[in-house]
Amino acid sequence: MIADMQAENWKIASEVLQEVLELPASERNNFLEKANLSAEVKAEVESLLALEESAGEFMSVSAGGLTGEMVFEKESSENLLVGQRVGIYEIEKELGLGGMGAVYLADRADGKFKQKVALKMLKREFNVKKIRRNFEREREILSKLEHPNIARLLDAGTTEDGIPFLAVEYVEGVSIDKFCTENSLELNARLKLFNKVCEAVSFAHRNLIIHRDLKPSNIIVNNKGEPKLLDFGISKLLDETHGNTVTMFGAMTPEYASPEQIKGETVTTATDIYSLGVVLYKMLTGNLPYDFRGKTNGNILKTITENEPVKPSAIQISNSDNPQVKIQNLQLKGDLDNILLKSLSKEPERRYQTVQEFSADIWRFIDGLPITARPATFTYRTNKFIKRNKISVIAGVLIFLSLVTGIWAAMRQTKIANEQARIASESQNLAQKETAKAKVEQEKSEKVTKFMSKIIGYANPNWYAEGAKFGKDARVIDAIVEMGDKIDVEFADEPDVAAELHHRFLDGVLPNAGSLGAEEHKKRKLFHAYRALELRKQFYGEKHELVAKDMVYLYWARGSDDPNRASYLMSAITMMRETNPNNLNLPYMLEDYTSRLIFPEHESVHELFLKAVVSATNENRYEIAEKMLRESLPVFRLHYKPDNSAIYSTECKLAYTLAKQENRKDFDEHYSICKRWFLNSTDPNIKKIKKYSVDLIEKALSEKQKN
Repeated sequence: MIADMQAENWKIASEVLQEVLELPASERNNFLEKANLSAEVKAEVESLLALEESAGEFMSVSAGGLTGEMVFEKESSENLLVGQRVGIYEIEKELGLGGMGAVYLADRADGKFKQKVALKMLKREFNVKKIRRNFEREREILSKLEHPNIARLLDAGTTEDGIPFLAVEYVEGVSIDKFCTENSLELNARLKLFNKVCEAVSFAHRNLIIHRDLKPSNIIVNNKGEPKLLDFGISKLLDETHGNTVTMFGAMTPEYASPEQIKGETVTTATDIYSLGVVLYKMLTGNLPYDFRGKTNGNILKTITENEPVKPSAIQISNSDNPQVKIQNLQLKGDLDNILLKSLSKEPERRYQTVQEFSADIWRFIDGLPITARPATFTYRTNKFIKRNKISVIAGVLIFLSLVTGIWAAMRQTKIANEQARIASESQNLAQKETAKAKVEQEKSEKVTKFMSKIIGYANPNWYAEGAKFGKDARVIDAIVEMGDKIDVEFADEPDVAAELHHRFLDGVLPNAGSLGAEEHKKRKLFHAYRALELRKQFYGEKHELVAKDMVYLYWARGSDDPNRASYLMSAITMMRETNPNNLNLPYMLEDYTSRLIFPEHESVHELFLKAVVSATNENRYEIAEKMLRESLPVFRLHYKPDNSAIYSTECKLAYTLAKQENRKDFDEHYSICKRWFLNSTDPNIKKIKKYSVDLIEKALSEKQKN
């Protein structure tokens, strides 16, 4: 279907898709019905939307991202505009090409004086009113920013055929993190360089401008060692929205974006403070605050919004290849840990309130003074005093210590040396094991990602491409089915990689029954489920947490007509309890089992699941379900925040099991949590499941009162 489309249709489909993806899911169909689209364009947009909804994270991109990869690109504008005049500027070369525009290096050509500029222009096809407004807004923002550490707006105008452009100061240099590494800067030199950036951002904030995309590539250090802040393209004037605004996801860099930006919430100057914290973290350690290796876009966003950043002093520093320049973890421990973690707080109100406060704390650290990001205890202030007055303090202390330590050191020398050797050996062995394990997992992830990315080749009908056999009739479902059949061939000697791929196809990539037909869909699900389980056992052995996980997926794939499903699910639960009782899959297994033990809609299998319980017991099904649910709650709380729906749902089920028993124990506590969930929730999906919780609980209570 993709290959049949003409370039013009692709362009229309791409534009429509981008608009649709910005709408809530409930409004998309209505938008497409009202749009004046050809049947071919409409069908393509709908198929890509369906692919986005069903494919999960199999490509780590949305349907919009897939479209961007497949659109027929025109020849780069570099060949078209080099040597041409735009206003008083002559274009020398292309610096960068984006989705809607390009940036060129240009020379002033009116003869008054020599000057190089960065010329930012829209592509001709995107020269529409809505996008031109973005240019006008960027021009307005840059016009307010006259600061030595901010790239200046030099000129603005339109070409003879009406294309808008901005001429901005051309900064020749490298990104700030690369500058630190290449010049092997000491710790304090990096901090002072960063504080110049803070001055520039603070100046922007005083002019009511939020940058919203601070990252090393937007902070260039020139050949004089001065940082220059670039790219206010997605910045926002605070007075436009009375002090806050929202950033569209596509207009930011996720690794440097704040949690409120990721969630699509309103942002303030605290958003720039968070991004500055990530930039400083990168400057000091060479790493980001979170480990994103092998993670998809969705998992990256989840990590930023839910996980806590790693302390800078606890990370493996990689900021210099020069052995003479060593920023040690010990230098970051304490004050800099606290400064950075405060700037990276999930809640904006817990960060520094202004960039000036952030910068001031860094200056306090440089000067050896107590910082505000750490409680000013007696011990802390004493340590700071000692550091500032080392000579006087040390002179007094050394006289006393010299009398004591001489004897003590002689007695302890041998013991300490042996202990240090033992610790060093153990640490080295542990580090080697962890490094080897991480390398194996990374290689596995890369192989899985590389295999999954081959699906893009099915859109190309040429003889050398994956889609050659389909000619011009390649469909997404054809690609998915054929790729699934190739797993065992391509990874015949790597059962762990093959197992992971079968699991991916089962749990996300394989489309719903509407694309394949019910029988073929079930057949495919069973095939991937059986192969994933067989290969897990082959690689990990008969008893392992991943084996237990795939047993459950096979249980789900078999469906309700399997007579042995109760004992099969119970076996998976037992194995998971033995191998890793804190695995997040365990409470979901227990949830499934308890539902079939207690809920009225599963009455036909109540006895079947009761008899399959291990170990055998005389307890009734509600007592068994109660124990399983109490087992689930702490595991959910270990992995989720307190307001997660899985926790609330378990609380409701637990209240229901207690309502069905004579001894209700802590029923009131769990029931009140359950009711509060429904009363406070605005999610319509939660309201729909009310019949499985509050209604059932109240019905059970009523029946008990009658009896």
